Amino acid sequence: MRAVLIGALIAVLIGALGIGGLILRKRMTATAKEIAVPVTTTPAGASVRVNGQAVCNSPCDVKLVPGDHQITAFLDGYEPAASGVTVAAGKPVAPIALGLEPLPQTIRVLTDLAQGKVTLDSQPPADLQEGQVVLEKVPAGPHTVKITGPNADATLMLNLTDAQPPVVDGKIQARNLLAVVVTSMGSRGRLTTSSGPMKLAVNGQPEADAGPEGVDLHAFQPGVDEVVVGADKDQRSMKESFGPAPTATIFLKTDQNIGTLIVSTAEDDVRVFINNKEYPRRTQRGQIRIQTIGPVSVRVAKDGFESLPAQTGEVKKGAELRLEFKMKSLPKLSMLQIQGGGAGTEVLIDNTAVGVIGANGTFSDASVAPGDHTVELRRERFVTRRIERTFRAGESVVLSGSDVVLAAERVAPPPPEPKKAAPPPPPPPKEPPVVVAAKQGTMADFENLSAWRQDGDVWSHRGAAFLSYKLTPRGVFQFTVQLVKGGNVFRGGRIRWYLNYQDNKNYALFELDNKNFWAKEVVKGKTSDRARTQLNLEKVKMFTVQIDVAPQRVVHTILIDGKWFSMDSWTDTERNFSDGKFGFLVQGDDEIAISDFKFTPK
Repeated sequence: MRAVLIGALIAVLIGALGIGGLILRKRMTATAKEIAVPVTTTPAGASVRVNGQAVCNSPCDVKLVPGDHQITAFLDGYEPAASGVTVAAGKPVAPIALGLEPLPQTIRVLTDLAQGKVTLDSQPPADLQEGQVVLEKVPAGPHTVKITGPNADATLMLNLTDAQPPVVDGKIQARNLLAVVVTSMGSRGRLTTSSGPMKLAVNGQPEADAGPEGVDLHAFQPGVDEVVVGADKDQRSMKESFGPAPTATIFLKTDQNIGTLIVSTAEDDVRVFINNKEYPRRTQRGQIRIQTIGPVSVRVAKDGFESLPAQTGEVKKGAELRLEFKMKSLPKLSMLQIQGGGAGTEVLIDNTAVGVIGANGTFSDASVAPGDHTVELRRERFVTRRIERTFRAGESVVLSGSDVVLAAERVAPPPPEPKKAAPPPPPPPKEPPVVVAAKQGTMADFENLSAWRQDGDVWSHRGAAFLSYKLTPRGVFQFTVQLVKGGNVFRGGRIRWYLNYQDNKNYALFELDNKNFWAKEVVKGKTSDRARTQLNLEKVKMFTVQIDVAPQRVVHTILIDGKWFSMDSWTDTERNFSDGKFGFLVQGDDEIAISDFKFTPK
């Protein structure tokens, strides 16, 4: 028995060594297939991501397996940079060098002065508008900012450096007012006052005392921050939004028995009513600052936008009350609806193709401009029908019944054939040619499938990347897409895809959220808008989209309540949409999820 046990133990050890050796060989083989690609950035120290996953800080080597990859670099204070790279087994890959451009610097002056002027260095003074002046794209270097008003003024020195928060140099000089300066970039903030020390709280959290020497802010964050300085009758509060770019925000508070009402609408030229009386000025840069005191009832209005309920509050001495209004635009376009039409019939408006009638006999296009238009229905072997209609904003034109029934073309009967001798018997029939149906594409046909994470029938991707499709994009794409994570207070969340992709600086770009659909062109890295269609699909998070791609035309439709609606029809005889690649574009730390993806080639 002892001999048998010893023999069995030896066999187990040999088997384990064999399995371990096999695993080791597989790992060595997998490692051998990886190619180290050097990545450098200017400046160095940027976070490098491969297909959305952070791997190292530049300069560094990234290990890539054969296939297509997206390399992206992020660094605070700079615009992100990206580059695509294709790795082939056994072939060297050139080093990747990414140049990052600094974000522009901004100086904001926000006061409770009724009037005044702001001077930057020796430039001509700018008048305060609603108590504020915004200076954009201020060059790096030392600058002097002077603010003068009725019986009050302030002067301070700022030093601006690319990709760094501005710095207050020396002490702030202020007469008959309190100056509070917040210098910020992303989550970094520092506060300096013209006098002090005095108590300080940010977003309800106590900080070290504020004073002329300045103090770093620990509770500061990107977005809307509330800053409170002083106590009791000398307390002053400020509430403003802060972003990722280097910014100096100068608050000036007088000792007047007055406060500031901030009405934020994210829209310009909005009428503002305070206690049922229209204010003489309208919003600029998406908001308006109004010096007032006491209880207020505020409502806003703008032509082409829905009415919103009034908001109430109380403006206290030295404090700021911020009221946010989310403006919702009314429909500015008309809709064409077709019911009972022939499946496959092409629909044109003013000689421009906008789509085809579906298998259920219906068609919708919600992007028709108001006015008189000619609707044309075309179908092979049927007589074309043209219909004149007047379209009005926010209304639908419905075509049905006899309007959409096409008559078959009349074909003259062939002349009688002359009598001939009986023909010889026909040869035996040939076997019909075998027609191979074009392969229908799926998610498995994306170039870098490992960049996607599968959970059942849902495929998701997170992080900046160009996610290209292998198959030639001539045909119909259909998918359901959701923006799982995306956007912030400075950048709205959008779903993005592209066609005619030549490289990461030249392609046709399409963007979608629950308010709008955009069609854009990216040429040599510069983006320009081609068309925008308002959707107004509030609370909709998942979108089912169909993209019909032909060489000179691409048509986008969306499924709403079981019906297809046209979002855009783009015809360009100088562009081949089926040339290049189709794919999804993910920016920043956004995450998208795709389901029911299919591609039917034509």
